[in-house]
Amino acid sequence: MPDSVKKEQEARFIKDVYRALDVGDVATADAMLRRAVLINPKSIEARVARGEIFLRLNRYQEAINIFNRLIIENKEPARANQGLGLANLMMNQLSRGQDALEKAVALDDQLWRAWNGLGFYHDHRKEWAQSEKCYIAALKERRDKPSLFNNRGFSKLMQGRYEEAILDFKAALRLNQNLAIARMNIRLAQAWLGRYVEAIAGASQRELPEVLNNVGYIAMLKGEYSAAQAYFSRAMELSPSFNETASNNLQKLEVIRSQNVSKRSTSKRKTSER
Repeated sequence: MPDSVKKEQEARFIKDVYRALDVGDVATADAMLRRAVLINPKSIEARVARGEIFLRLNRYQEAINIFNRLIIENKEPARANQGLGLANLMMNQLSRGQDALEKAVALDDQLWRAWNGLGFYHDHRKEWAQSEKCYIAALKERRDKPSLFNNRGFSKLMQGRYEEAILDFKAALRLNQNLAIARMNIRLAQAWLGRYVEAIAGASQRELPEVLNNVGYIAMLKGEYSAAQAYFSRAMELSPSFNETASNNLQKLEVIRSQNVSKRSTSKRKTSER
């Protein structure tokens, strides 16, 4: 078989690997990669793809080993640093992850996954201005990725920018109406805005216990204890699987209430003693 034909076939299989990974089909990606390696056992592209497959399989140390070796050999350093950074983030090695991702975008500022990872890193540190820049850079490259809108929305949710967060979550759902996490995040944002009825509306019977528990927890954090108790109790009624979770939250609620009563009582005593 001519070398030109071999290169063409290898390129096609590698492309199929990433197409499969893009939709979460790791088994097909692995099968396509094996075919590429048969054509060219020394393929650099195949090594990068193998690292990416390990990432998807949560085999982070194996991914790190591959990407580190590629960096040492100065082979595809931008993508290798991207993979290395993402693997380190997933292993909670945040500083190492940030360092590798910064190197990746310095080499190639079109690596949207590296920018997304940096956004996560800065969110973790509550460095909101930096994370915003990272998500903007990622979306500049791939506005077709619902995960990017969802992640930026969650960043805004953590900042208390609830209305803006909802807009991003809705943008994610327009790209993928089945993205359950974006739908749940909208409910969380609505709950923080005090729109409890809206937060629960439309939830399926399967989703409802979790939604009620989440809304109850947010109501508890907001100091709306009667509402919190009602939502926790309803979650327990609807699903035995949520009995423990909701029950634990009810216990937390009672502790908070008793502490508040104790604080008010102490305050009254001090006032009366003056």
